[in-house]
Amino acid sequence: MCGIAGVLGYREAGRTEDREILGLRDAMEHRGPDDAGLWISDDSRTGLGHRRLSIIDLSESGQQPMTDASGRWRLVFNGEIYNFHDLRRELEEAGYEFHSTSDTEVVLHGFRAWGVGVLDRLRGMFAFALHDSEKRETLLARDPLGIKPLYVLDDGKRLLFASEVQALRSVCDAGDLDPEALASYLLWGSIAPPRTLYTRIRALPAGSWLRVSDDRVEGPTAYFALEDCFGRSEDMDEEESAEALRNALIDSTRHHLVSDVPVGAFLSGGVDSSALVGLMTAGGTASVRTVTLALDDASLDESALARQAAQQYGTDHREIPIRIDEIRERMPQAVRALDQPSVDGVNTYFVSEAAVRAGLKVAVSGVGGDELFGGYGTFSSIPRINRIHRWLCPVPPFQPLLDGASALIDTLPRSSRASRLSLMLRYGGSPTGAYTAARAIQTPSEVRTLLSPQLADAVEAADPARELTARLAANAVPEPERVSALEFRQYLQTQLLRDTDAVSMRHSLEVRTPLVDRDLLLAVARVPAHHRLAGPAKRRLREAPSPPVPETLWNRQKQGFTLPFDAWFRNGGLPDELPEHPWLRGDSLRAVRNGFRAGHLHFSRLWLLTVLREFLD
Repeated sequence: MCGIAGVLGYREAGRTEDREILGLRDAMEHRGPDDAGLWISDDSRTGLGHRRLSIIDLSESGQQPMTDASGRWRLVFNGEIYNFHDLRRELEEAGYEFHSTSDTEVVLHGFRAWGVGVLDRLRGMFAFALHDSEKRETLLARDPLGIKPLYVLDDGKRLLFASEVQALRSVCDAGDLDPEALASYLLWGSIAPPRTLYTRIRALPAGSWLRVSDDRVEGPTAYFALEDCFGRSEDMDEEESAEALRNALIDSTRHHLVSDVPVGAFLSGGVDSSALVGLMTAGGTASVRTVTLALDDASLDESALARQAAQQYGTDHREIPIRIDEIRERMPQAVRALDQPSVDGVNTYFVSEAAVRAGLKVAVSGVGGDELFGGYGTFSSIPRINRIHRWLCPVPPFQPLLDGASALIDTLPRSSRASRLSLMLRYGGSPTGAYTAARAIQTPSEVRTLLSPQLADAVEAADPARELTARLAANAVPEPERVSALEFRQYLQTQLLRDTDAVSMRHSLEVRTPLVDRDLLLAVARVPAHHRLAGPAKRRLREAPSPPVPETLWNRQKQGFTLPFDAWFRNGGLPDELPEHPWLRGDSLRAVRNGFRAGHLHFSRLWLLTVLREFLD
């Protein structure tokens, strides 16, 4: 796990200097405190920088940028390849010689052997840049499920890239705020690729590559489609399904343990983290170190539940105490660590810090379990929204009537219930629309009132259902699996994975996600959805370890690591200062704050604006 950066000239005037690469690279020192590398081509048209967090091959032979013996190829790599031992054996049999024990060298020789086809062979999380000095071109690529980030800035003669948005901003002009990204953030609480908050910085989409040569930029080009993972179910009975899921989960967990340093785990006392710890210990991993935050607020503290799971699976368990007031006081620090505005992620900032305090460089997270095994309320609410909409709108000509009703509701005083009803009436007739009704924080009409009139087109361009449809062909996914696909594409990729990477790496911690794995997803998709999603929620995940997750943890109400934002805002513990920008309407922002204070709006509306304020510098 590392930070990568580079400057790639593709026009005659495209040149780079040491200070630019060093600036990009060292703005991400927290991503790789163990080592740093730099390479600039003789003609100064290509520069690569690397910050290293040593996890596999801790020796100097794992340093980057890495080159082959001929000096033709140079690679900077961020991530982990979990099947690199198998790929290495295949490459050695084909005659390739290795000079390290790192997975990075496997990527290097793998590209030499298979070209971009290597991307379909890599099991893991990754973002990398590979330069071919003979062809004078550089390939940028990102893993299929979007676990590791990669951002680019094209100034018309050079393409700059980095693992973080703020690293790019530290060395070059990132442009103005992107009005469509701003509208999208106010709708969802996150910004989906390829947008970022800044007009000149784009995110390389998950499962895609981009090529920069002497005279052009080609791509992004998709090599993976999430939709293709679904609709693969085979004829299995309940017992066969349970066995297939168990084997797939054990296989993914085993692969995610490859490392030359100890691999620990976050342990919250929930089903996802407890099941993963059980699978880790079942794989023969000796003395897994588990970590949980112990809060001084009994209503929020889950340390006793985590302790039960740790005792059941015999882990080396560490409870890291933290005062809830300390979390509140350090909230601005956690928000800035997000790299881009997001309403999620700050909890993982503090859990990651606890893992580092417990002596870990690598921790396993249970993120992805809800998406695979139906743990969210959306698995029931989205089909219900579709049914209600079909009842209200049995034929398409009725939709304008519902749009009118939605518009009428939008004229009423703001309230969370009214917003949800408006979204359902306007969008509930399609899979992506129903998902929007269930997940969006605000309606487009509400966002329009927050933004200055000249941004009306941006709100239209960021229309939530249409924008999500452009990123996922939900109708191509069988109906029982659509919610999984939608949650993967929107909430998981856009928020959970992106935020987890940003805040964990702020503490120089690598977080691995065995439940977010392409091979696991393909294996799970073989199991009929009615068996995989059979209730109670996440039953198959809970039963996968031996012994299963304790009943007390499984039967409790789903909670997760929650923080008392509502109380903090109401008692003045958390400042409710609003953002200021020419594109934002102060009177409408104050109306949101007043609506929250009056009890009509959920705290997420105010938190959304508070987070945004930290990024409007």
